[in-house]
Amino acid sequence: MSKLNAVRNGSRNRLLQSLPKSEMERLRPAFQEVPLTFKETVYEQGGPIEYMHFVETGVISLVTDLQDGGTLETGTVGNEGVAGIPGFLGARTASGRAFCQIPGRALRVPLQRMLAERESNSPLADVIFRVANATMAMLAQTAACNRAHPIEERMSRWLLMTHDRVEGDEFPLTQEFLAQMLGVRRPGVNTAGLTLQDAGLIRYSRGKITILNREGLEGSSCECYAYIAQEFDEALKASTPRILAARR
Repeated sequence: MSKLNAVRNGSRNRLLQSLPKSEMERLRPAFQEVPLTFKETVYEQGGPIEYMHFVETGVISLVTDLQDGGTLETGTVGNEGVAGIPGFLGARTASGRAFCQIPGRALRVPLQRMLAERESNSPLADVIFRVANATMAMLAQTAACNRAHPIEERMSRWLLMTHDRVEGDEFPLTQEFLAQMLGVRRPGVNTAGLTLQDAGLIRYSRGKITILNREGLEGSSCECYAYIAQEFDEALKASTPRILAARR
């Protein structure tokens, strides 16, 4: 995945950038720009999906709420994709919950309009199907990663994916929240964070993470980051070339 890229077709969303300009102009009246505020619910687990959100900036978390009150993150959505794919694929209710993890903004479209795009087999529907396949690959890889890889590698992967989707090198993040997303205890996150900080890769202070050494963080991540990035790059290969991070 690339660091947050330049505006094209009037959007920072890579999925929308892959569309021909004429197609984007046709769709523009259907889009409503909305803010994404911290912990804002996009859709509830077991509830209907009424809108699809094409993320411009920020991050939406896809999570499963467990019966014991715990929450486990299964994936994330940033400017490479769209939240609400289960509804687009025909699900009447959501099997998980989606909420805003990092504040930003999105272009929102009613699901019924998107279903009409699917029925007409439009260029937008075609690219959403490709991104849906990449999203399913991400969900599967994240599940495998959470089971098989050490917490330092998983934390590096998570931080890299978040860094790709935000403006700048600093973003809000508490250890408690990260522990919840990685499905581990807070002391484990604290130890892993100190390891990365002592290596000069990140700085953690007052609920904020700063990426200091992007290349080093990539080296400390498991292979899952590169695999997920490649899946989305392949899904969006019709778009303009990625603008790679100049933060080396």
